[in-house]
Amino acid sequence: MHDFDLVRGGHRFAALEVTAAADAASLELWKLVNGGPRWIREELAGGWMVSLAPTARAKRIRSELPRLLASLEAMGIHKISEDRGPTEDLAEKVDHLGIVSAYQSATDFPGSVYFTISLPPERSGGWVPDTGDAFCDWVSDWLREPSQSDNLGKLVRSGATERHLFLLLPIFTTAPFEALDPLMRPDGPLPTIDPQLPREVTHLWAMSSLNAGDIFHWSPSVGWMRFQKAS
Repeated sequence: MHDFDLVRGGHRFAALEVTAAADAASLELWKLVNGGPRWIREELAGGWMVSLAPTARAKRIRSELPRLLASLEAMGIHKISEDRGPTEDLAEKVDHLGIVSAYQSATDFPGSVYFTISLPPERSGGWVPDTGDAFCDWVSDWLREPSQSDNLGKLVRSGATERHLFLLLPIFTTAPFEALDPLMRPDGPLPTIDPQLPREVTHLWAMSSLNAGDIFHWSPSVGWMRFQKAS
């Protein structure tokens, strides 16, 4: 079954399917390492910000990272990066834990450790587009990937004449930066071209998971429109 029926005047006029272009591994790791209260370890001075690869194991991080950070503090090492790593005997441990980088700064919470997930360069930044055409091109290709066949099939089986797909782009999305950017900044530019939608989809909605940015909507009769998010 599709997710929702859209009703006007007491009659259904469309079917709606909701989906997300999400990096599942990064989202799951983020929830595991950042869920719950601030992580405090009494054996540490703290103030550590640790960037993890999406393949890092949360249980291993929780059990083994404090000893590594304590060793770094004892050696007076306050930063791990691609161009400045720890001693050779600790480098293997860093790789084993899936640590991309880490740095220590002053903190009001002694023993604190914070986490973020490292994104590929094409998803973490890039050129800021003048139009939303990069999003339009990306979503046209993304909707034709095999992973979307389930959502498309639900829309077809609805039997509705209008078949709407609502796409959410979370902060850990599989979309490249230039496709996400128009959706996450205030008054982000709309596309100037029509999407090449598969036949199963007649109308498209899209938004980022951030508070900023608008909802983009495309229909064959009007083209692209924007709507403000509810505050």
